Amino acid sequence: MCKKDTVLPAIASMHANTDASMRQDIATRLRAFVPAAIDQLALLVIQLHFDSAYHIQTAIQDSLRYYRDQLSSLIRKTDTILLTGTTLSVLLPGANRQGAVLVQERLWDALLWQVHHAEEDHIVRPTLMTIGYSDSSTPHQDLTACIAKAQEVRLLFEVRNPKPSHAPTQSEHKKEDLSQRARQLGIPYLANLPRPLPTRLLHIVRPALAQELHCYPLGKERNTLTVAISDPQDDQILTRLRQETGLCIFPILVPSQELQTALEQFI
Repeated sequence: MCKKDTVLPAIASMHANTDASMRQDIATRLRAFVPAAIDQLALLVIQLHFDSAYHIQTAIQDSLRYYRDQLSSLIRKTDTILLTGTTLSVLLPGANRQGAVLVQERLWDALLWQVHHAEEDHIVRPTLMTIGYSDSSTPHQDLTACIAKAQEVRLLFEVRNPKPSHAPTQSEHKKEDLSQRARQLGIPYLANLPRPLPTRLLHIVRPALAQELHCYPLGKERNTLTVAISDPQDDQILTRLRQETGLCIFPILVPSQELQTALEQFI
């Protein structure tokens, strides 16, 4: 789910790791990439949180570099992505707030896609990720302030899949059955859906169509649309989506109740 009241402790922990000294470190590194004559820039900050109790640090670092490299292909040659700790900072020289919003949506879509479709087995999936942006017409005045502003959460995605320390409940058994079914079908399984959707996805799958077909768009990469669905073997739904969007459809299996809850909030 993506409800802020459930993720504030995790976000607070992430911000504690990105304190003033780290912001200064990021600012120092970014300053080298700010053109001397620039009078406007935008900045995105993507923060990723991993469950270190279940993943070794080497795997987490490899995963961070993987996500950074995937996003690098989606920005201009004049833009810069820096990895500091578990934070990705995206510097956009010459961009204003509107440009920052557009790039934020593009990178967020791509990041969700990569999190769910990474082909390498060793890539670790974040348990929580956030993105925010800032812009400045005086970039040389206080880059640290731009970073602090960009750390304010605009979009977030949380994966709640704790290791049970008790006898599995009926709900946990059901989730395990769905996860096993997804593996048999060769598609991803997602227990919780991200909210809210990036605006541009609303133009691809209209809310009325999503309600009718009982599906939830997750992201678009090139000519492929990723869609959450409770029955990924329903050829009628997949065919209709292809006809309506003109895109290839990549289904992801989700619990029926989670899909229904997301659709009720889909406007």
